[in-house]
Amino acid sequence: MPTLFVYGTLRTPVGGPDGDTKYHHRIAEHVSPGRRATLPGALLYDFGAYPGIGPGDGDVVGELFEISEEGLAICDVIEGHPSFFERRRGSVHTDDGAVEAWLYWAPPSFLEGRVPEPSGDWFARPRPDSMPAAPMPDDPDLHAVMDRLRAEKFTWLSSTRPDGRPHSVPMWHVVHGNRIWFATPADSVKVQNLVENPSVTIALPDPSNVVIVEAWATRHPEMWDELAPMFEDRYGWDPRTEPDGSHTLIEASPIRVQAWFGEADRHEWTF
Repeated sequence: MPTLFVYGTLRTPVGGPDGDTKYHHRIAEHVSPGRRATLPGALLYDFGAYPGIGPGDGDVVGELFEISEEGLAICDVIEGHPSFFERRRGSVHTDDGAVEAWLYWAPPSFLEGRVPEPSGDWFARPRPDSMPAAPMPDDPDLHAVMDRLRAEKFTWLSSTRPDGRPHSVPMWHVVHGNRIWFATPADSVKVQNLVENPSVTIALPDPSNVVIVEAWATRHPEMWDELAPMFEDRYGWDPRTEPDGSHTLIEASPIRVQAWFGEADRHEWTF
């Protein structure tokens, strides 16, 4: 069977916050019990709802699984291989020696301007009171687009059902830390779609002044204290007051933005 090194939300739960290992259940029946392993020559970065790795002079802590081909295909969808995170072979260290394994590298543009996590361990990272802003190119046109997203009251959020059918719904949103956030029932169609496939498209409703954002969306309920007041200020609604804690937060990290400032004035940014 193939071997896979995991270092973040695919790791086996060990009693920490549920969000730390929120995707492990998707592959649990497809993997052998994990072995502790480290990846040399790499650095770990905290993206908020999930981590990523890039080349560097550190060691990243994780687990080594044997995984079925079906399980590997599930991981490819979760990680967005090959269009987002890239799956490549690498050598990891275990108590039994070096092992060649698959692992997922973050897109280089996501690492620019970020400080790596010194411990190299997703479980050992500090938990800041607020989330730092995601790096973004210093482009006035892009800043104008993000300002438009902040000003608009509604967006269309499109995701993909497990059977491949598209699903689109109008949503309230807030922009914070260069990410787009939604509050929605945890059992909604869109949330179930994101569990299977985190790739989404977000669009403003004005067809004459187009903004389209391709993003990677994950549940991030740990951010309620910071985000709920923003929804209340903007819409007069605190999602935390919904019955039985029924709502969850979705964090959408842009990976590609398109904007049309006119028929002949089109812009595109890829992160």
